[in-house]
Amino acid sequence: MSRIQADKLILANWGRRSIAWVIDYLIINIMLGAFDVETVESQLVPAFLKPTLPYWSPLSALVLFFYWTMSEWYFGRSIGQLLLNLRLVDVCGEHASLKSAAVQSIGKSLFLPLDCLIGWFYRPCRPLRQRFCNRLSHTVVIYLGKPMRTETKNGYLREA
Repeated sequence: MSRIQADKLILANWGRRSIAWVIDYLIINIMLGAFDVETVESQLVPAFLKPTLPYWSPLSALVLFFYWTMSEWYFGRSIGQLLLNLRLVDVCGEHASLKSAAVQSIGKSLFLPLDCLIGWFYRPCRPLRQRFCNRLSHTVVIYLGKPMRTETKNGYLREA
């Protein structure tokens, strides 16, 4: 995949990224429900690992991790990101590697609220709108469309 020029990178806003996550989450969990994965999980997962949180299970977290890792590495985007015109790239604007896609997917599939909170409050993550796991993987999420408003910060255009 060709490199996207750094001055053409438009960092996606948090709202657009959140909606893409919800779309992916719903698609995968509807598919898991259609295949009755909950029954399989109840037979495979030991009792002490069974979820106590509603709408979360170890198997769905694992499936989401693999889904995001493979789709963002191979295609550069997931279905939710495709619908909202987003793409995952490294900080130089090049296609994300398998390792970096996996590292950033860990935070998205296992502990998203904590990952986002650290990203919002940890000063080095703020200029590039990175979650903490994005920072660890040296990746950013960019918007490929024409935003209504942008602002320039640290050499990057940011979707307002």
